[in-house]
Amino acid sequence: MGEIVSISIGSYSFLSYKNTFGDLLTIFCPEDRCVKESTDDDGEPYTNYSYITTVERAKKCLDCLGFTVEAARNSFEKSKQEEIEYLDEYFDEKYHSYDSKTIRRKFTFDKWCSAAKRYALILSKDRFTKKCQYTNLERQRKRKRLSVADRIVLDSLPFEHNEHFFGIYFEYTSRWEIFRVLLDAFEPKTQIVLEYTSLFNGGWCNEFPEEDEFCASKTIILTEGKYDADVLSKSMGILYPYMKKYYSFIDFSGANVQGSTNFLTHYVKAFIGAGIQNKIIALYDNDATGRLEIEMLKNICIPTNCRIITLPYIELAKSYPTIGPTEDECVDINGKACSIELYLGRDALTENGSLIPIMWKGYIDKIYTYQGEITKKGEVQKKFDRKVEAANQDGIKDFEDWKEMDLLLNTIFYAFMK
Repeated sequence: MGEIVSISIGSYSFLSYKNTFGDLLTIFCPEDRCVKESTDDDGEPYTNYSYITTVERAKKCLDCLGFTVEAARNSFEKSKQEEIEYLDEYFDEKYHSYDSKTIRRKFTFDKWCSAAKRYALILSKDRFTKKCQYTNLERQRKRKRLSVADRIVLDSLPFEHNEHFFGIYFEYTSRWEIFRVLLDAFEPKTQIVLEYTSLFNGGWCNEFPEEDEFCASKTIILTEGKYDADVLSKSMGILYPYMKKYYSFIDFSGANVQGSTNFLTHYVKAFIGAGIQNKIIALYDNDATGRLEIEMLKNICIPTNCRIITLPYIELAKSYPTIGPTEDECVDINGKACSIELYLGRDALTENGSLIPIMWKGYIDKIYTYQGEITKKGEVQKKFDRKVEAANQDGIKDFEDWKEMDLLLNTIFYAFMK
């Protein structure tokens, strides 16, 4: 007969597959695995296998993959238009609850979102058990003053007996887009559980799923050098370990790849020319040379799967100590001298109670500004390396020391939402 594996929030299974994980592991990472010893109704011991994440994490993962609320809006409009065209041609009041005019006027994305999220929350409640689901849904359906959106969502439930998912037909959208909308109904720390005990005991999967079963389409991050890539990879592992599976970095040392602002531009052009299908993020420093290179890239056609960005503007850099070329002063170095070191934390940038200064270098005529570089770069990097080691052993002691890095990582995560 086979076994069903599902993603659940509370008492309701939102997404399911039979005899396989399908793409259910998309929002989970290997570290989310949970093994718990339990007893069944007869008091017999058994081992429970599951993956557990939170609504907050799942939303970030889905947004990163492009399954955004805005994507759901676009899919909804396509689905709605197809429904309108169908009703214009085949409407029969004996078989259809609404005509095309009603759908066009009263079935909006915002109203659908409101209805879908409301019923998702109801279905998840512990009191809303499987035994009474059908009865409660039928009672809801019999209410005379339901909105069009309420009626359409209710008519599609329970999902496992319908080719619609909360009122939206699969042909026009991804279930993950719809699920992303539903997640906004829940508190950020609400658990999402993928329980696969029966799937494993039935011999349909391994105890440890294979890497490719986690369904991660990796975004390639191109940086100006090896150290930048190392910093991002290590920091992501500390701040957002569940996001690492979605990204890959060029191995500058292993592939003997050279790094610099100019070389990054060459790699961007090469990747675009090669027609790489993966998403690509080219990450330039938030400095004068980075800005100059991006200006030069404006002359080429950038495909939709590629984003050209700089390290983000940060509050720390708005008034930062500098040396030369005229006098030492605190100025805004955003867009002029912010390399990766400026994102390693105020603690790594501080020596004897003061911030390690920026040294101004050459003047760049094309953008009318000087290029600056951090002094004592090696010392700053060593401090950060020690901080990473401490965080891996004992966790983060003070999030304030990671504030700039957190902003940088989220700039990467949401690069394709702009």
